[in-house]
Parts: sequence; C-alpha cells; structure tokens
Amino acid sequence: MSEKMSQFKRSCGLFLFWSSWLLWGMVLIVPFVFDADATTITVTVTSLLVAAELSFAASLLFLGRPFYDAFKAKLKPLWQRISGNNASG
Repeated sequence: MSEKMSQFKRSCGLFLFWSSWLLWGMVLIVPFVFDADATTITVTVTSLLVAAELSFAASLLFLGRPFYDAFKAKLKPLWQRISGNNASG
C-alpha cells in the first residue's frame, strides 16, 4: 500500500474517531438545547447514538488493531478506577 493511501486511511480514521466523540457529546446536549417535543428529541438522540457508534466502528477499521490496543490500554486504568476493580489481569 502506498504511503499516500496509508496517510489517507489514518486521516479518515482519526476524523471518524473524533467525530464519534463529538456525536456522543451532542447526545448529552441535545435534550437541553432543542425546544421540541419528546418524540423529536428521542429520535434525534437515537440517531446521534447510532451515528456515533458507526463512526467509532469505522474508525477502528481504518486505524487497525494497534490503535485499538493502545486505546484499550489507555482506558483500562480509568475503567478499573470507576468500577473499583483494582485487580490486574
């Protein structure tokens, strides 16, 4: 694979990765910002959740296993602190 294609995949993957986080942030804001009925807000939030998850999954496809392993390694200590599980392994 050429260097230019590899750089393109990485750029797309990082864009999708950060887009997924932005979409998750929007999920938290939408119910308080929009002055709409509950059905509209529910559909909007659900659509944002689906888009965020698809964006994250696609980013992992572009960025590959090394990125996934590094991301998981960064989250593991945080998750252990939140869950109260300090056992290693």
